[in-house]
Amino acid sequence: MQFNYKLTDNQGKISKGKLEAANIQEARNRLALQEGTLVSLEQRDQEKKGVFKKQMIIGNMRLVDRVMMSKHLSVMIKAGMSIDAALEVLGDGATPLIRDRMAGLLNEVRKGNSFANALKKYPKDFNKLFVNMVAVGESSGTLASNLEILAVQQHKTYELRNKIKAASIYPIIILIAVLGLMTMVSTLVLPKLKAFFEALGDNMPPLTRFLQAASGFLSSYWWLIITCVFGIIVLIQVLERFYNTRLWLHYFYLKIPVLGKIIRQMNLALYCRTMASLLNSGITIDQALKIVSETLTSAVYREQLIIVYHNILKGNALSDAMANRHYFPPMLFRMIKVGENSGNLSEVLDYLADFYEEGVDNAAKNFSSVLEPALLLIIGLTVGVVAIGIIQPIFKLMELSGG
Repeated sequence: MQFNYKLTDNQGKISKGKLEAANIQEARNRLALQEGTLVSLEQRDQEKKGVFKKQMIIGNMRLVDRVMMSKHLSVMIKAGMSIDAALEVLGDGATPLIRDRMAGLLNEVRKGNSFANALKKYPKDFNKLFVNMVAVGESSGTLASNLEILAVQQHKTYELRNKIKAASIYPIIILIAVLGLMTMVSTLVLPKLKAFFEALGDNMPPLTRFLQAASGFLSSYWWLIITCVFGIIVLIQVLERFYNTRLWLHYFYLKIPVLGKIIRQMNLALYCRTMASLLNSGITIDQALKIVSETLTSAVYREQLIIVYHNILKGNALSDAMANRHYFPPMLFRMIKVGENSGNLSEVLDYLADFYEEGVDNAAKNFSSVLEPALLLIIGLTVGVVAIGIIQPIFKLMELSGG
């Protein structure tokens, strides 16, 4: 059997060749004796055939998918598998979306492109952090270790997001219950008592009068309320599309009590974790800052990191470039200075990432613990107000009848 192969050296240059072997495993064993890293190996009569069946796929890869992909690729490459063989294994038995992406990456690699350049074809699935760490790994011969670092970084990010989601589930359920209760009372209970309330005429208690007016408004203009809520959501989405308005919105989010603290802690945790991963992978500080500035969730912090990046280009140390910046706490740049002086900056950043991730977890739990009783109190007040608003007319009618 004849095979086509591609090898890459430490400078990232790809060389092509042909060989004969009894099977693909024998071909891999023979190529393992040559210098360089095996990029692809395929049987010549299958050169132009796709490995996976192509189909229309809608959607993007999730963060958890990238975590598993990074981890599995790292393990398989460490075991001696070529990139194309590893991608082929990942595609077998996977979901249609993953199978489609692995097929696309595999085809790009077999065309002679590097793995990093293949990833660039799917910018919505693989951000610049992912692509750059792979590119550095390919050029330095440390692709397996870089993928492992990437898997750890993404797994930490995944856990961080899950903590925030978990802490917000119960308050959201309570909020929906409050809105549901108010809607049910206003549209089902109060309208049935309308004739009874109107029998009181001018003697109707003020609270009952307010409840009746609120019920009438909700019954008549429910569509206006829904339209306003939907309009606000759309407006926020539109404002997020433009840099200046997005920046203004994110400044506003940071000033909201509790929520602002969660956003700050989350972005600091992402900054520290991502910087540590990039530095461990061999990327320079200035390049790392540029990449991190495009991965943070807050436009405010992205803008601040761009300023730090330009200060680095002027020759300042990272700690000095971050000093006296309003959105970076003193502990952060002082710890970074310690890391710079001791030569273990990435370790210090990892420690800081753990610290801020724990802060996010605690802040989210505190937010949940404060919001839950507040919402329960609102439910109680709503029920109490409705009950009083219904009972008061009954007593009023009894007084008038007795008189």
